Amino acid sequence: MRRSFSIRWFWSLFLPLVMVSGLFLSPLKALAEPRKNRVYRIEVVAFAPSFLKSYEGLRAGLASRGYNLDDDLSFDIHCLGRDTTKIAPLIEKWEAADYDLIFSITTPVTRALQAALAESKIDIPVVFTAVADPLGSKVVDSLRRPGGNFTGVSHLSIELLPQRLLLFKKAFPAMKRVALFFDPEVEISRRSFNQGFLRQAALDIGLDLVVVHVRNHDEIVKCCQSFSADRADALFMLPDPLAVAHFKELLGLSHRLKIPLMVIDNMLLQRGGVMGYSPDFYGVGFQAATIVDQIFKGGAPGNIPVQNAEKVNLVVSLKEVEKLGLEISEDILLQADEVLR
Repeated sequence: MRRSFSIRWFWSLFLPLVMVSGLFLSPLKALAEPRKNRVYRIEVVAFAPSFLKSYEGLRAGLASRGYNLDDDLSFDIHCLGRDTTKIAPLIEKWEAADYDLIFSITTPVTRALQAALAESKIDIPVVFTAVADPLGSKVVDSLRRPGGNFTGVSHLSIELLPQRLLLFKKAFPAMKRVALFFDPEVEISRRSFNQGFLRQAALDIGLDLVVVHVRNHDEIVKCCQSFSADRADALFMLPDPLAVAHFKELLGLSHRLKIPLMVIDNMLLQRGGVMGYSPDFYGVGFQAATIVDQIFKGGAPGNIPVQNAEKVNLVVSLKEVEKLGLEISEDILLQADEVLR
């Protein structure tokens, strides 16, 4: 009888604990894994096809977190061809469809999405990558607590400007005057130049910054055609959408004058330029998957902190340096994460 009583007493105490712990552990397990029997619909909006490296990184990142790319996820991709006005016609589609999230790539796309979604009152999370300055661009209210429906990974484009300039000077020590082509009416471009640390960095290393204001296609083409060698001996890109969109003209100027061009993003080195120092688009897309995963598991984007890109790479295009007939510092080649030959 005593043993029987002990067993009954044990189960009367332990069984409720098992049941209660099961109630608590089940939700935790659900949060630790993607929900089954559910297809998450993601709308991908990219500034241009070349930026889809972030999308590829996102897919890989989600796969690494247990999502089946064929069964758990559905992607719709829109490349805007550098024309953010194309976002407006997509609003009706988003209103009619049941999308779980928008994945936005680049600052212009994210700002345009912000305006379009605010006007339409669509309530849908947006995770961004390749945004130069999320706080300064007013994409988020705070980096720690973004607020609203936007969060993502910062591309650190403004924060890295002084270091990029220092590396450029280290690569070409004889450099004295550096030309900056940008649109003064674009907030991110204006802020990139006007914030004191870029000009202070130039002053500290003995560089003169030659400002070239361009506001449209015709102006940048005209300036690149008329720009003379006595004005500058190098070209340095800011995170300016117009300059990126007209990279061909800047590269043509670099080739015509035989002067080095430092790109704003390493991705551009596939087309030209002597060096770059930036996060990797694939990498920030992979990193953004952690944020997407949190949202799919019930997290509110406004409560998920904006992340900085985890890795920044120094890439040197030695083949472009040789093409221009230039010499580059051996120290930079040794320091580079990658050398294109």
